[in-house]
Amino acid sequence: MPPYNQAKLWQLISPMLPIGAYHYSQGLEQAVERGWIRDRAEAVKWISELLHHTIAHIDLPIIHRAHRFWRSKDIPSLQYWDEVCRSHRETRELRDEEDAMGRALMRLATELNQPIPTWRPGYVVAFSVFAVNAEISETDALSGYAWAWCENQVVSATKLIPLGHTEGQLVLRDLIEQIPIAVDEALECSDEDIGNSAPGLALASMWHETQYSRIFRS
Repeated sequence: MPPYNQAKLWQLISPMLPIGAYHYSQGLEQAVERGWIRDRAEAVKWISELLHHTIAHIDLPIIHRAHRFWRSKDIPSLQYWDEVCRSHRETRELRDEEDAMGRALMRLATELNQPIPTWRPGYVVAFSVFAVNAEISETDALSGYAWAWCENQVVSATKLIPLGHTEGQLVLRDLIEQIPIAVDEALECSDEDIGNSAPGLALASMWHETQYSRIFRS
């Protein structure tokens, strides 16, 4: 990928991107609250399993398709996969996260004079749209999305468990090795195989909705 396009990818996955990703832990806060995650090893296990069971079977294969359909201006197919993605968000707060981050990213795209769909896509499809507009390849978009998701989970873990910053980097080191595997899984995923359920995540997210004191919105 040319250096200029690399810089656009870095912009898209930067924690400074004003989409509010730092507000969300995706069930991690409740998992820590219930004692499921108490140290670095358990954080690696939780994040890695979600990377393979949900991200690699929902988010990434949908990005793979949405990237292609926005590039070819196949709007009905793009909207279809947006609806499929939303249908796999199993709790209210996960659906709210998908919607809020998608709206924020499309608002940013508009301010950057990028073309956007006529409806408000969720975050996964919005990410794909932004990637195509920035001339980021499908594979780089998949890897970048997986990296950004892992990094946000690790940032949440350092606050919640808590982990030191060095321990957080050790978690990232272990997760980095899993990202190419997750991308390959996504590229091999057929339309019929898209979708998976992580009962622990769904329960943690539902319980988190009524958690008395919390840091994150999900």
